[in-house]
Amino acid sequence: MPQSERSQPKGFLFDVRVLELADERGEFCGKLLAGAGAEVVKVEPPGGNRTRAIGPFYEDIDNPERSLHFWHYNFGKRGITLDITKPEGQRVLKELAPRFDVVLETYAPGYLAGLGLGYEDLKALNPGVIMASITPFGQTGPWRDWKATDLVHLALGGVMMNCGYDPMPDGEYDTPPIAPQMWHASHIVGNYTYMSIVAALLFREQSGIGQHLDASIHHAVNTCTEMDIPYFTYNRKALLRQTGRHAGAAIGTNPQALTKDGRLVWCSGGLGGTPAPVIEMLDKHGMADDLTDPKYKEPEHFRSPAGVRHISAVTKRWVQSRKWDADLWKEGQRYGQHWAPIRKPEENADDPHWLERKTFTQVRHEEIGRTLTYNGAPWLSETTPWRTGPRAPHLGEHTDQVLGQELGIPQARLDELRRQNVI
Repeated sequence: MPQSERSQPKGFLFDVRVLELADERGEFCGKLLAGAGAEVVKVEPPGGNRTRAIGPFYEDIDNPERSLHFWHYNFGKRGITLDITKPEGQRVLKELAPRFDVVLETYAPGYLAGLGLGYEDLKALNPGVIMASITPFGQTGPWRDWKATDLVHLALGGVMMNCGYDPMPDGEYDTPPIAPQMWHASHIVGNYTYMSIVAALLFREQSGIGQHLDASIHHAVNTCTEMDIPYFTYNRKALLRQTGRHAGAAIGTNPQALTKDGRLVWCSGGLGGTPAPVIEMLDKHGMADDLTDPKYKEPEHFRSPAGVRHISAVTKRWVQSRKWDADLWKEGQRYGQHWAPIRKPEENADDPHWLERKTFTQVRHEEIGRTLTYNGAPWLSETTPWRTGPRAPHLGEHTDQVLGQELGIPQARLDELRRQNVI
C-alpha cells in the first residue's frame, strides 16, 4: 500500500485485500469496499477496462484516462493490467490470489472456471478466499446465461413500474414508466454484495471458512420494489405508481408544489395526523383561506378525499406566492411538517450540512493540475473513517508495484510479460 494511504486513518476493513475483476456491474461494490478501508486492486486487460470508454469525459475530451464514470467508480483503488485470457496471465492471477481475502468478479457464469480461475480453483490455492460473483441472473437457473443491461434489469425487476407519473383517475396510465438514474441496478446489487462480503468476512473470522457469493442483479433489483411484492402476495392487488412518491393502493395528493419562480418544494404532512399545524402556519401568513372553519378540526372532514385535496390546494397557493429561495421548507419544518426543497444535485455541493458530514471530499488529480470534488462518506463513524483518496488509477499504474515489489516477480519476467502483452 502506498505511503500516502498508510498515513490515513484506517477504515474498518483496513486488513482486507480485494482483487477486483469487474466492469460497471461490480465497480460500485469495489468502491464501497475501498471506502470502508479495504485495499482494492483492480485488474484490467492491457487495453483497459471497458468502463474507461463510458462518458462523460473531463472537459469533453474522449480519452480513457478522462472518463468521469471511471474516476467516480474507481476512486480509492489501485490498478494493474493483466490479460487473464492468456496462460501466462492465468498463472500470474493464481500467484496473486492467495494474497487476497476477496475476489470480486463480473464475468459470465462458468467463464472463469473455464480458464481454471473459478471458485474451486482459487479455493484450492487459498481455502479462506471469498469470491463474490455479480451476474445478470445468477450462477444457476434457466436464465443464468441470459444477458441484460441496466435498463433491462430496472424494467424486468419491477423498479421502472414504480417510477413515473400518476395514473388517470380510473387507475389507467397515460404515460410510460420511467427508469431511475443510470447504473441504478448496479448500485442496488453493489450494496447488497458489499453487505454480503462483510457478512462472509465475519463468518470466516469465526469459522475460517471462505465461500462463493452468488449475486444476481435481477434478484437484487426485484427485492427493491418496496411494498409491491408483499402487497400483491397477501392482497392480490397491484400498487399504483405516483409522481415523486411511493406507490400505493390509492392515489394520494401530490405534495410537490411549484413556487413563484417555477421551482419545487416538497410539502407533505407532518406527525400527529392533523392539519392543525399547517393551518396555523398558513393563517399566520394570511393565506389560510377557509381552513380556519371549525369543520377542519373534525377527522371525518379533513381526512376525506375532498378535505385532503382542498388543504393541499390551499397550501400550494401559499407556496406559489413565494420564490424558491425564500426557504419555505424551513417554515414548514418549524410547524412540524415534512417539508424540503427539491434541489438540483449540484446545489448540495456547498450546503453546510453536507460539508459538516463530509458527504463530499476533495481529490487531487495531479495529471490535470486540479483538485476535484467527489462524493465522500455515505455514513459517519467515530472510529472508522471513510477513505478520502487517492484518485482512480491510471491504466496499469500499479502493475510493477503489485506484481514486482509485492508479489516478487523479477524485472526480467515483467519485461517478458509486457513483450507478450500480458500486462
